[in-house]
Amino acid sequence: MKNLKILSLVVLLIGLLFGSCKKVEEALDVTFDATYDTDLNVDVPAVARNVSFSASSTIDPASDPDVSKYWDKIKKFEVQEVTGVITSISKEVTLVSADLTIANDSRTAKWTFNNVPLTVGTKLTLDNSGGQWNTVDQILQDKKVFTVRINGEVSEGGVQFTILVTIKTKVTANPL
Repeated sequence: MKNLKILSLVVLLIGLLFGSCKKVEEALDVTFDATYDTDLNVDVPAVARNVSFSASSTIDPASDPDVSKYWDKIKKFEVQEVTGVITSISKEVTLVSADLTIANDSRTAKWTFNNVPLTVGTKLTLDNSGGQWNTVDQILQDKKVFTVRINGEVSEGGVQFTILVTIKTKVTANPL
């Protein structure tokens, strides 16, 4: 009976020790914000109506200094917001249709736009309605350079505009 009590006590202590180690490790997690920005510079040829265009840029997840510091210790990325804002435009046009994608070799998040008037300050909604943010989380977790691209059509040619795409994330890392 005495041996059974000692054995029970040892099992209990081992359980507490291993259970609390995980809690201690989680308590040491570091959480910080990382923001990635890129400009998509669109130059649409001077042609009559409904002119196609394409622009792309790349982002390196390690370009954020905090991400770089904890590169091998990152546990997860969690997208907080993705935005696209027209920061400059040579003349007002309508975005007839367009697909904006964030992608790497194996994953793609895609947003589609139709009939959006473009002026300086126009904000393109890059929401999570189709799980796109979850895909961007995974793209960041892959820790590879990825591409932001827009392909589409505007109402008339001879226009240049810039779309600033911003990805705001919360990163969790553990320095252990």
